[in-house]
Amino acid sequence: MVSDPIAQASLITLRSDVDRQVADAFSRLPDVDVIRDAPESAVVVAGQAFPVEAGVIETRELAGLLDRERSDGRRILMIKAVLDDATAARLEDADIGFVDAAGRAWLPGQTLTKRVRDRLPARRRALRAGSLRPAQLIADHPKEAWTIRRLAERGASSEVTAHRLLTTLEEARLIERHGRGRGMERRVVNVEGVRRWLAEHGRPSSAQRLSCFVRDPNAVPASIAGYQMVLTGALAAERMGLPVLTGMQRPLYRVQASGEDLEQIPQALGGFRTERGANLTLIADPEHLADGDARTDGDGRVTAPPSRVMLDLYLEPRGEAAVGVFLDLWGSKEIT
Repeated sequence: MVSDPIAQASLITLRSDVDRQVADAFSRLPDVDVIRDAPESAVVVAGQAFPVEAGVIETRELAGLLDRERSDGRRILMIKAVLDDATAARLEDADIGFVDAAGRAWLPGQTLTKRVRDRLPARRRALRAGSLRPAQLIADHPKEAWTIRRLAERGASSEVTAHRLLTTLEEARLIERHGRGRGMERRVVNVEGVRRWLAEHGRPSSAQRLSCFVRDPNAVPASIAGYQMVLTGALAAERMGLPVLTGMQRPLYRVQASGEDLEQIPQALGGFRTERGANLTLIADPEHLADGDARTDGDGRVTAPPSRVMLDLYLEPRGEAAVGVFLDLWGSKEIT
């Protein structure tokens, strides 16, 4: 069996309480530096840091791990077995980093390997941001009549991308056309169908997340250091009257910052980055998936549109079930 090399130089830091076998296994990989006895366990890939849990796992434990809902945060595992392609694909898709007994390895933050992309069902291949922003608009505003130009402008996308998206939804019999030529409009004919289509095709595959502690997570300002703070996830769903339960007990905010800029946000909020005792989670949003159609409530808090809130529930524990409940509650209602 030919092992998979790590695609780019990476750094792993591991706390002193992590099993030494994990450090030994990842240290043997080319282009991977491992720092032991670090304050926190993390993976650094392409300049982005991802806090992780690290451990050792046996073959018999893999099935149970993969059948559980995605947890909050990422993992890296030293696996005492040789993985087959299907299992490796499922681990990557679940954002679980690994090194197996044959040296096959993958780390959170890397792109999925070609073999894994080929094995994933089409529904898990998430829309790109250029298609996702206009798709969210259609789901959030089902009574609107959309021309290609208007959808492209509102969704900060290209007319080519908007046309492709509208054609896809039309072929799925979720929208229908009215008129002819450039003035042709598309209208939604199956509101719940459009929203379930978005839940299936817009699921986030990976996102830079940062856990931190701040004095009062319920008093986060609308903007900080020039970046808008957009509430999303379960707490946002509750505030818009669509309560869902996840295992996340802290607010989730999207911020346009990424990389080092995102790392500065906790300090700007008067807090600090930490995994233990965290009461706030930040998600990098440089592609403006949450703020383009965000709403400001009476308290001055900026909340992501319902479509984005729904998709970000996937990033919380028991996310799959939470999205299903959210869809049932949202139905065909338009939330303003």
